[in-house]
Amino acid sequence: MSPAAERALVIGLDGMPRSLLTRLAADGTMPRVAGLLAEGHCAELLAPVPEISSTSWATFLTGTNPGRHGIYGFTDLTPGGGCRIRFPGLPDLQEPPLWELAARAGRRTLCLNVPGTYPAPDTGGAVVSGFVAPDLERAVSPPRLLPLLRGLGYELDVEVGDVAADPAAFLDRAERALRARTRAMDHLLRHEPWDLAVTVLTETDRVYHFLWRAVTDPAHPLHERLRAFHRLVDDSVAALVAALPAGTELFLMSDHGFGPAAHQVYLNAWLRESGWLAPLDACPRPDALDARSTAFALDPARIYLNRKSRFPGGALTDAEADDAAAEIARELTALRCDGTRIGPDADGPPLLRSLHRAADVYHGPLLGHAPDLVAVPAPGIQLRGGWGGTATVRTDVLSGTHTRHDAVLYRRGAAPPDPRRAAEPYDMTDVAPTVLASIGIRPDGLDGTPVLGTADPPPGGPPAPLDTREQ
Repeated sequence: MSPAAERALVIGLDGMPRSLLTRLAADGTMPRVAGLLAEGHCAELLAPVPEISSTSWATFLTGTNPGRHGIYGFTDLTPGGGCRIRFPGLPDLQEPPLWELAARAGRRTLCLNVPGTYPAPDTGGAVVSGFVAPDLERAVSPPRLLPLLRGLGYELDVEVGDVAADPAAFLDRAERALRARTRAMDHLLRHEPWDLAVTVLTETDRVYHFLWRAVTDPAHPLHERLRAFHRLVDDSVAALVAALPAGTELFLMSDHGFGPAAHQVYLNAWLRESGWLAPLDACPRPDALDARSTAFALDPARIYLNRKSRFPGGALTDAEADDAAAEIARELTALRCDGTRIGPDADGPPLLRSLHRAADVYHGPLLGHAPDLVAVPAPGIQLRGGWGGTATVRTDVLSGTHTRHDAVLYRRGAAPPDPRRAAEPYDMTDVAPTVLASIGIRPDGLDGTPVLGTADPPPGGPPAPLDTREQ
């Protein structure tokens, strides 16, 4: 193995599927990425369940599973508060993130736009929080960076607006945010001291959610515009690589894959239809849950049994809840979707790709906070945990959805692994130990292990710098 590098950069491409990245590299849309892929190995990465950004990025940051770090979704239940819903943030993370693991080894970190890092902590390096981050001042540490970011036109997230009415304007805003984010990241990489840097481009995820059909369908009227968007992503990656000192380890990754969302299926509506959840007029919101309900769902597809041991209005003993979970699992796995309805007799493909009990996919001291069941949808299905409404299958402006499979893990200088010894896809818990090991840090107690080793030092010189100023 080659000696540890002095520095490592991780570029996160939020929601980027490996299949799409390699295709765009091969067809000439992303030539700089194509050059990088030729210098290393791009493996498939498997996101945790649920396949949602907050859970994936928390798993990446800590190298541990949700049963240890405690982040099960963008929304969660308030501890000790029954069924009140809240947005967990960085203070809810129960395992040390990368910057703490690096600091223990005397290394300094830049962490830029990683979801779930709000409010920005004082790390001794620099943090610019990613989604959900409602206030720029609380999203930046140290505060001296605020004038710089404002001067560069930095945006915490893309202003979505009315995508259905004017998708071109939405793309304009996404590209504006991407350019400003790239300028800020480029400046910080060049002018702030760091040993480990993590940067995330979230504009890919935002565009895929609303315009996935335009990404994948060459006949779509916006397809060429989406090719131009990906050329801008390619420019952004190249600009960040150009900012690197010689010999820096380089990684690309994504937090999940992406695929079509042909059908939106609402689990709470199905639970009501099936008698597991009280009617909407009797239980209009989660904190109104009482003993009339057996189960409920949170986004995207987390099902909780209404246990007396867990919820103030609990309906079931733990033994009863376990039996109910088994019955719900049997019913859910039998469902099919024909585009207008779901049912065991629907004339369509299965609703689910897989269904998991908590203990099958999580372990650790926070297992008791986990949902009882987590569903992974079949291709083309987006599962939702929204509370309102009565229709089980609905239409939506979203045309793309997350997938657990087909995420990206690339390392420059890595050779394809021996298939007799290392099987892909790798797990999200493997990314942190891999990145840390590349700069000589091997913390104990992480769930993952280092993968994608290199036999040779990383390439010595970065490519020529690019002009990322808005045209």
